[in-house]
Amino acid sequence: MTTKMWRGRRCSSALRTLPACMLLLALAAGLVPLLARRAAAQPFGSYVVFGGSGSATAGNGYLEVPDSPALDSPSAITLEGWVRLATPFSAGGCRSLIGKDASRAYWLGVCGSTLRASFRGGGSEHDGGTVPAGRWTHVAVTYDGVTQNHYVDGELVQSFPGSGPPGASSAPLEIGGDVSWPESPGGALAELRLWTVARTVDQIRATINVPLRSAQPGLAAVWSLAGTGDDALGVLNGTFFGTWATATPAPVLTCASPGPGDLCLAPAFLVTVSWRTGDGATGTGTVVPVASSGSGIFWFFGFENWELMVKVINACALNHSIWVFSAATTNVFYRLEVVDVRSGVAKIYFNYPGPPAPAVTDTVAFPGSCN
Repeated sequence: MTTKMWRGRRCSSALRTLPACMLLLALAAGLVPLLARRAAAQPFGSYVVFGGSGSATAGNGYLEVPDSPALDSPSAITLEGWVRLATPFSAGGCRSLIGKDASRAYWLGVCGSTLRASFRGGGSEHDGGTVPAGRWTHVAVTYDGVTQNHYVDGELVQSFPGSGPPGASSAPLEIGGDVSWPESPGGALAELRLWTVARTVDQIRATINVPLRSAQPGLAAVWSLAGTGDDALGVLNGTFFGTWATATPAPVLTCASPGPGDLCLAPAFLVTVSWRTGDGATGTGTVVPVASSGSGIFWFFGFENWELMVKVINACALNHSIWVFSAATTNVFYRLEVVDVRSGVAKIYFNYPGPPAPAVTDTVAFPGSCN
């Protein structure tokens, strides 16, 4: 059931002219790596899909990591990763994302569409945060013995009081399962991380969309789930069992007939944006009807009030990648998605409410689109 990566085509020649000379100067001066570190595009290539049959005895799959002292933190833990549920689970039905014996130690899962986590075994569970079906969502839960925090897409959604240090277990760690709760999720998982510290919201946001492949303070393991069960740090490798598959994005989208909220650029990148205000109102950005093949503008609240400009640049001849830039005149939360419709590969960028939105300067977006 492994899906092969689509190799793509050469970028359109219409994009080979870079309008910003400053970008060329930055590249020549060696500043592009600095710009790339400011970008926030999630590291999706291949990922693991579980069937999520709902049975405790059949149809489940999981990655098993043998027990190790490195998997049990005596004081604090952060569990985080990306998940895309196929459909919401039935009311009351829970599925395991990652766990090291839900009856004694820590566990993270989804019940219905609600994020649930426990860190001191049975009876320590807390529910907080919604995981919508049908889209990639970043989830993170931190615990330091005093407070348990739940984050969805980098935003704190709920906090609970802790009741002492995390529990420990001699059981193996499982991703997509748990020795005490074997039901697998129906959907995909990518970039699962275990930290032995309770990360702050700023720390979570700083690496939410950045692949981690080397040692970081407090980082115990990173399972990218890109076709193997190996820990990216090379220490806590796992083995898959049961029903699972490796998949890659599929070319299922089109820019042929975009709707009012769809911006088609260059010519195979579909751009959409959703927003939320401080009082909870939500909506999708509407494209301002201006003629440009490489850039576009969205309005959120009124057609005369433009909020976000997005530009896609073909830089295949410079650093073998497509560049994504954006500039905004807003301070509301938004989720910006850019998809190469030929491959289905998506990049997701967030702006968090409060200060004015920072610019996106992603000079390493979509390297596979240059093949």
